[in-house]
Amino acid sequence: MHSVEVRNVTLGYGTGAETSLVLKQVSLGLRPGQLTVISGPSGSGKTSLISIIGAMIAPDSGEVIVDGTDIAGMSEEKRASFRREKIGYVFQSFRLMAALTAEENVSLSLELRRVDRRRERCLSALEVVGLAAKGRLKPHQMSHGEKQRVAIARAIAHTPLVVLADEPTASLDADNGAQVTNLLSDIASDPNRTVAIVTHDPRVVPFAHRVVRLEDGRIVGDQQ
Repeated sequence: MHSVEVRNVTLGYGTGAETSLVLKQVSLGLRPGQLTVISGPSGSGKTSLISIIGAMIAPDSGEVIVDGTDIAGMSEEKRASFRREKIGYVFQSFRLMAALTAEENVSLSLELRRVDRRRERCLSALEVVGLAAKGRLKPHQMSHGEKQRVAIARAIAHTPLVVLADEPTASLDADNGAQVTNLLSDIASDPNRTVAIVTHDPRVVPFAHRVVRLEDGRIVGDQQ
């Protein structure tokens, strides 16, 4: 059973004769309990695809079914609400608040979502990523790998149905990249959660249950 179904999705930028299609009739189903890697050259549509799955943008046409709900036709306000509840997002650049501790960064995301038992959930998420002892540190006191693990804790603390990561190892060395990828693989083993990673990093591929390759806005490979 798929928790995410992308059906004949098209997305373009620009208007009229200047329109450039970045996704062309893309169809893809993502299953919970497995780690899916979405690969492909720059400009192939990878980030646009997970932005659509993550309810950050809407496609021009097609359906995007997440947990039984078609989010493609939602208003921006409804997509934002859906995203807060159902989606966890990990960015390449961490996007942590510099003035806040690791614990406060995670807690703030829960506060914005109006989640109950915030401290309990925050500490639990930091434990999952192996940083329970470093919750009082601020970003400048942590390595790049630790910052990304805090970002992952923030992404999973509200127990999202879908976790999406955009180039999560791009700024990490080999050891930290392996730690982060292994962590995302562990998170993906949850049978109730769907995890997808967009990456150029070949080190991530051995951890994947499935590798989907995009080129020029189309799926050209799907290896499981």
